[in-house]
Amino acid sequence: MAEIKHGSVSVSIPDSLKPPSNAGTLSADEVKRLPKAPRGIGLVGTHTADAINKAGDKLTLPKGVTADALLAACERADAIDQVIIDLEVVLTTLKQANLLFDAEAWELLRKVNGQLKEQMKYNPELGPIFRVLIDFMSRGPRQAAPAPTEG
Repeated sequence: MAEIKHGSVSVSIPDSLKPPSNAGTLSADEVKRLPKAPRGIGLVGTHTADAINKAGDKLTLPKGVTADALLAACERADAIDQVIIDLEVVLTTLKQANLLFDAEAWELLRKVNGQLKEQMKYNPELGPIFRVLIDFMSRGPRQAAPAPTEG
């Protein structure tokens, strides 16, 4: 199995789908210059490889093109499509996990903040201790959190 790693993530895929060495490093212009294949290339390639075999000597193929090479290329194209679909399912699961983890943390912070507000009425020295939480809770819902300062 080939392995693709980035950060803390590792994905294992069949050796036949190991990405070319330049995959992931192409510039936007290089990507634009790649020919864009229509959907269904795998199925058409399978039928074409079969037709090449049936045609035999009646068809002269371009240099380097064989029915086997065409079939292998089209099978790789279809197989990597399935890997991408699988990764999208995993990504959706991780994004939902992130939402659930964030919601859990938010709920706990809200509970601490509620208690803190009540207790600060009688114990104001708690304010400086919990300054990061107080500042965080006073911002709008999607404003970036400032880096906590030491002190």
